[in-house]
Amino acid sequence: MTITRILALMLLSTCAPASCALVTYQCGVPDTPVIKATCLVRDVILGTVANIEDASFSIDMHYVALTMVDGFIPDFTRQLARQFPQVQDLTVDAMGIRKMYIWGNLEQLSARNNSIRALDFASIGVEHRLRSLRLDDNELSSVPLFGKTFNELKYLSLEGNRLEEVALDSFTGLGQLQSLSLARNGLIVVESTTRAPARPIHQGVQLLKLKHLSLASNRLITVNISGWEMPSLVSLDLSNNDLYLLLDEAHQLGQFGALLEVSYAGNDWQCSWLSEAQLMLRKRGIAVKDQDPAARCDREQMKSLNGICCYERALDQELNDKDPFGSRWEQLNELRRRYELVQYSYDQVEDADLNLITERGHDLRAKLMGSVAQDQDEIKRELVRLRHALDTETAQLERLEERIERAVIELGQSIDELRERAVRPKPTLDAVRQQTIGDSIERIKTSIESLRRKVQNYVYETSERDKRIRRYGERIDHLEDQLAEAQQLENSLHRRAGDLKARVDDAYRVIEEVIPRNSEEMYDRVRASRFGAYSYQMRRHG
Repeated sequence: MTITRILALMLLSTCAPASCALVTYQCGVPDTPVIKATCLVRDVILGTVANIEDASFSIDMHYVALTMVDGFIPDFTRQLARQFPQVQDLTVDAMGIRKMYIWGNLEQLSARNNSIRALDFASIGVEHRLRSLRLDDNELSSVPLFGKTFNELKYLSLEGNRLEEVALDSFTGLGQLQSLSLARNGLIVVESTTRAPARPIHQGVQLLKLKHLSLASNRLITVNISGWEMPSLVSLDLSNNDLYLLLDEAHQLGQFGALLEVSYAGNDWQCSWLSEAQLMLRKRGIAVKDQDPAARCDREQMKSLNGICCYERALDQELNDKDPFGSRWEQLNELRRRYELVQYSYDQVEDADLNLITERGHDLRAKLMGSVAQDQDEIKRELVRLRHALDTETAQLERLEERIERAVIELGQSIDELRERAVRPKPTLDAVRQQTIGDSIERIKTSIESLRRKVQNYVYETSERDKRIRRYGERIDHLEDQLAEAQQLENSLHRRAGDLKARVDDAYRVIEEVIPRNSEEMYDRVRASRFGAYSYQMRRHG
C-alpha cells in the first residue's frame, strides 16, 4: 500500500458526511491528450458506497476518453460505471482500486499501479468491445476469467502482478489476442493447459493470432513449449529467468514459423542446449535482441556463447561435487517458496489491518460535527481556490514566457534585417522602385488597418447608441404608462366632480324652494354662495 493511498484513506476518515455529500466533479482537458475528446478529472475520492451514490460527473457526451488522476476509488462499481455510458477509453492509473468493473462499451482500459485483486465483468452474454487492457503492477494472483465475450481484445498486459502459475489455455477464448505480457510476475510454472485428472498432461494450446509473448523477469526453470501452436508469433521474450533448457529440445523453437526475434539473456542455460538453439536461430535468420554482460560470465564461472552465458556439464558436475548443500537444494527451494507464501500472507494481513484502520476512520468521521466539519469544508474550498489560482498564475506565466520568446525572436529577426540592410549594396533604380512599391503597400496596409479599427470603433459606438436608444425607449414606455394612469385618474376625478356638482345643484334647488322669495337678503346670500355675486346679479337682471 503506497503512501498516496494511505493519505487518501486518512482524508476519507476526516471527511464529515455534511461536507462529502453531493460532490460534482468537473471535466478538464489534459495538456497533451492522446485522444482529442479526452476528459481529465482530478481528485476523485470515492471511498464508500455512499460517496459513489452522492457523486456526479459533469461530462459532455462528446468526450469518449476519460482520465482520472490524484484520486482514490477502492471499488470501481457498476453504479459508478453507469455515469460514463459514452466513455470508450478509460485511464485510472494509481487510483487505489482493489476491485474493477469492466463494462461492455469500453474499448481501451488502463488500470496500472493499483491494488486490483479481482475483476467484475458485464452480465453474461454481453459482448465486450475491449481492444486493449493494461493491468500492470496490481495484485492479481490468478488470470481473470475472460471467457468468450472478449472477441476484440488484441493487447493484454498483466505485468508486475502476483501470478505464480499460469495455464495458457486461459487465453484461448481471446480469439483476436495479438500481444500478451506476463513479465515481472514471479512465475514458477507456465503450462499449456490447466491441470485436471481427466486431461492429458501434455495437451497443446492454440493461440493462432498471438504475435508478441513476454515471459521476462520471472523465476522459470524450464518451459514445455512442445504443445504451443502459435503460427503468428513474431517475438518471444524469455530473458531474466532461471531457465537452463526448454525440455532439452532446442529445435522446438523452429515450430514458430513466423518468429523473427527472441530475447533469452539473463538465464542459466546449459551450453549443449544453447549451442543447438543458437544454430537453429542462425539457420532461420531469427534475430537475438539481447546479450549477457561479459562480467557475469566471468563472475559466475560460466561460458559465453555468442554473448549468452551458459554452464557446461563438466562444470555443473564439478560445482555439484563442491556444493556443500548437495541434494538439499530442493529443500531450500521449497523453503524459499514457503517464505514467499508467508510474505504474501503478511501482505494480506497488512492490507486487512489497513482496511480495519479505514473502517475505524469512518467511525471517527461519523462523530465529527459542528464547527470542525465546517472548518474542514472551508479549508477544502480554500485549497481548491488556491489550486485554481495557482493554475491560473502558471498559465499566465507560460503565456508571458511565450510572448517573451516571440519578442526575442522578432528582435533577432529585426537585428538580422538591419544587418542585411547595412551590408546590402547600393540599390538600383529597380530596387528603389520595388522599395517604394513596398513602402506604398505598407502604407496601404496601415491605412486599411486604421480604417478597420475605425469601422470597429464605429460599430462599437453604433452598438452603444442602439443600447442607449433602447434604454430611452424603455423609459419613454414607462413614462407613457404613468401618463395613461394619470389620465385615467383625472377622468375618474372629473366624473366624481360631475356627480358631486349635480348633487350640490339639487341641494341648492331644494333650499331655493324652501326660502321665501320676499326674503331678499337671504335669497341674495344663497345665490351668491352658489354662483358668486356676478353670476347671481346676471340672473337677477335677466
